[in-house]
Amino acid sequence: MDFFRIMEIMLYVLVDLFPNLILAVAPFRDSLRFSEKFTAVAAIALYIFMVLSRIAALRGLYTAAFLSVLWIALYLGYYVIFIRAEFTKLLFVLLTILNYGSFTTIVFNYFACRIFPQAAQRPYSVYISAALIIDYLISYPFVYQMLGRKLRSLIVFPENGRYWRFLWLVPATFCLSYYYSMYAGGGVMSFSVSPSNMLFAVFFNLGALFVTYLVMRLLEESNASMRLKAENYQLGMQSVRYENLKKRMDDARRARHDLRQTLAVIQAYVQQDDKEALLSYMQSYITSLPPDLPISYCENQAVNALIAYYGELAGENGISFEVQVEYPEGIGVADADAVVLIGNLLENALEACRRKEKGRRFIILRIQTVQGRLIIVMDNSCSVLPKKKGETFISAKTGQEGIGLSSVRRLADKYRGVMTLTYEEGVFHVSLALEGGIRAEN
Repeated sequence: MDFFRIMEIMLYVLVDLFPNLILAVAPFRDSLRFSEKFTAVAAIALYIFMVLSRIAALRGLYTAAFLSVLWIALYLGYYVIFIRAEFTKLLFVLLTILNYGSFTTIVFNYFACRIFPQAAQRPYSVYISAALIIDYLISYPFVYQMLGRKLRSLIVFPENGRYWRFLWLVPATFCLSYYYSMYAGGGVMSFSVSPSNMLFAVFFNLGALFVTYLVMRLLEESNASMRLKAENYQLGMQSVRYENLKKRMDDARRARHDLRQTLAVIQAYVQQDDKEALLSYMQSYITSLPPDLPISYCENQAVNALIAYYGELAGENGISFEVQVEYPEGIGVADADAVVLIGNLLENALEACRRKEKGRRFIILRIQTVQGRLIIVMDNSCSVLPKKKGETFISAKTGQEGIGLSSVRRLADKYRGVMTLTYEEGVFHVSLALEGGIRAEN
């Protein structure tokens, strides 16, 4: 193979690979496992391998078909190694890009062979590269808008993780159809030169894009519904905080009003030197006072309202409630997410304490920041050993991970956090460490 032919293949791979790499990384650009420099070096290594494999693909149809499968596995391996995201999300994006690549391959090969007949006998030629560039100039902005911008906002939302378990099957079906049609029809070049095949690719790709668009719309509506629930939950906590403050203010006003009569009674007992009656009255008066609970646990109003609410519930149920909170503003965790996360932890802890019939019942919550990371540690009494499936605690009702803990786990993943759950001698322990920056995959 002469030098010019190798340069042609290098140009083709350059034009074909890097625009699609940009599409692949764009939705996950905040979730790189390694530095941008190291990732770029790996992309160059991938480019060199692709050039060598394209040269090998010229040997025949079966070699090209085998290498196509190898390329998919290689792309997926590159994705998993360099992008920190859920596997199903990576698979969805990769298969969508492969579908787009198959479509562009058919279209630019068709027009290249029509305009330059010699291109049909010369795969990866400079004519093919020129046609590919024109194809990208027309279609690439739309695809980048869909994947790099619109899909990115859906991927970073963690609560829709259950949908991604199956959504990858949509582009997978189209991808299999593309590859079967091309290689069963004699290869990419043989398939592309047919006008009917080119029209099939156009309508097939439009159908794939339409289905992908519908999927994204459904995810958007699901995300909007989840955000609305979180906002309503936060507003509800603010309302609870207002009611708690109002109740305590009324209690304080009532106590001040009764103070004069109380002092008069105490003075009478002192004058009569009736210590026994005085002590009895004082004990009765102390028990009638409102609970000595802090009005303010932290400066964040949403988190403070939430903790105050569960503190009231704990007091009503005779549960010891110990809280130490350092929650500064600007930590990088959205108030709605913090309310959902802490609220689920406290709700689970309260429920576990209610089920405990004997012994001390308690909830101990500690929240602080360490080197920019938000640390949440909570211990609560628990009379029943939770069931486990592997390393995951499961609900006795559903046989799966509880909804509350599942939501906490997704939020921990969203903020690049670490979550640990342990149970030891009647105490359930939860600890989380959140980075405070949203990752692009939860």
